[in-house]
Amino acid sequence: MKHRALAALLAAAFLVCPPLPAPAQSSPSAQISALQLQSVADFLAADPEAATFLGDYSHDGDWSDPSPAGIAHMRQLLVTYERKLDAIDMTGATLQDRNDVRVMRAFAAAQLRQLAELEAGKDPSGPPLTVLGAVFTMILHMGEQDPAVWWDHMISRLEKAPAWMAAQRPLITHPGRLQAEVAVKELAMAPALFNYILTPMAAQLPADQKARFEKARDAVVAAMTEWTKWMSDNAASWPINYEMGAPAYNAMLRDELLLPYDADQIAAIGRRTLDAAVAQEREIQAEAKAKGVNLSDPTQAAANGGGMTPATKDAQFAFFQAQLDTLRAFIADKHIVTVPAYVGQMKIEETPAFLLPILPGASMNPPPILSKQVDGVYFVPPPNPQMAKAAASGAIFEDFDRDRVLMTSGHEGFPGHFLQLSIAKHNPDPVRRFAFDGVFAEGWAFYEEALLERDGLYGNDLDGRYAVAQFERLRGARAIVDTKLATGEWSFERALAWFEANAGVDRATAQGEVSRFALGPGQAFDYAVGKTQIEALLVQYKAKKGGAFDLQAFHDDLLSHGTVPVSIVASEMLAE
Repeated sequence: MKHRALAALLAAAFLVCPPLPAPAQSSPSAQISALQLQSVADFLAADPEAATFLGDYSHDGDWSDPSPAGIAHMRQLLVTYERKLDAIDMTGATLQDRNDVRVMRAFAAAQLRQLAELEAGKDPSGPPLTVLGAVFTMILHMGEQDPAVWWDHMISRLEKAPAWMAAQRPLITHPGRLQAEVAVKELAMAPALFNYILTPMAAQLPADQKARFEKARDAVVAAMTEWTKWMSDNAASWPINYEMGAPAYNAMLRDELLLPYDADQIAAIGRRTLDAAVAQEREIQAEAKAKGVNLSDPTQAAANGGGMTPATKDAQFAFFQAQLDTLRAFIADKHIVTVPAYVGQMKIEETPAFLLPILPGASMNPPPILSKQVDGVYFVPPPNPQMAKAAASGAIFEDFDRDRVLMTSGHEGFPGHFLQLSIAKHNPDPVRRFAFDGVFAEGWAFYEEALLERDGLYGNDLDGRYAVAQFERLRGARAIVDTKLATGEWSFERALAWFEANAGVDRATAQGEVSRFALGPGQAFDYAVGKTQIEALLVQYKAKKGGAFDLQAFHDDLLSHGTVPVSIVASEMLAE
């Protein structure tokens, strides 16, 4: 899970919980639930795309209102929500109640900022990528719905999509070059989704419905092709549009992410993470050299990392599945964390071509919060016979051997994102169930990488340990560049040059990484900052528990509070 888009969509679910009976009493928790219920219908109707991504498919035939009036309506919903939040009687409130309110305020602050950014008209890529994402998500979850209803929704949504996109073009008054450059690569493969995935699915439709589908499909593909050409023809003349400025960046850290750090402190965490990783890399390289192994050569590294990843699809899928099975057995044997019985499986699928520009490595799509689905999708890039050559040149996301697949699968699956988000999905507190904090999510997944290594996941293998150090270096460098770009301290060119020189990656990877940081400030530091906070909490928790401390109990407790800021979780765990 490497991108902010997923985080934003999960966060949107905060106001999209299913209707529940009215509360029988006016305790603070009941008032909080009532506020949620009052907002449900309006938010579902106002943001059908978010509802689709989050597993409520009742609005799948529609799009949100992209006009200034539609944006004003969303803002009014949020302002009303904040006013009602202010009016809650907190007499007798528990610590969890007070923390829930903090999480709710942070959510509202983030949504209001994002609406302001939308009004600024800087993102030329939003409309076509939203259409692409919504259609793909509908395909991904077709099995959860009645086929007839699903097709009615799909055709209706496709028919409306060109006009929905066109209505937003005049509102993009200050388009950004980076957004366009990244989107053009992704949209280049969009026709394949409609022509080679969706079209065969429509083969059995009645003739009249099939004709409607084909007409709508062709119109959407034409609209996307024209939009892509518009961006390609004009992007070179557009500004990069990435700088937030230090005051806005620090306000985001404080008010939305509830972090106890400013930009300089985030950069310092990144520097400590980077320096520690470089030292670890050198230590492992020296050990390898003494054994006559060159870890910069993927063939030699794979011989010391469990063997090369297969280069055919079926064998590659089986290879990834074997590592998922190994991880589940390992965390049970080592008593790392409890896997509840309701946790499903990660179903391995090939990463669609249109996602490869933004998902170069394996990634996980969790079960939608509002659906009954418990399984996730583990997207694995197509087999690359040249993966060893690419890895040798610095393409860090090439999982070319078993130990690297183990590391990635631990981060994305067990005990990383899939397990953590599956537990959060079942949290009985609706605020915790629907909240999403990227610092906690990525911090946990990064924390467990080092934990698995210390617990012996890689045995005496060199490359697994080396991969952990390489990615620690990458996460430290990310945190530094995020702050420097967003505050305006560094230009894009300076950030790119520094990242290529210090993160241990090739030019192409650096270009993709730094572009992503510029487009989504506040995400790249999630890993280093979240891990730092969890490790600090572990020290405090261990001191509090004394002789009764148990690491598995710590992890179970940590994951039981939902995907909320670590500062929230820490206050509750240390008060228990």
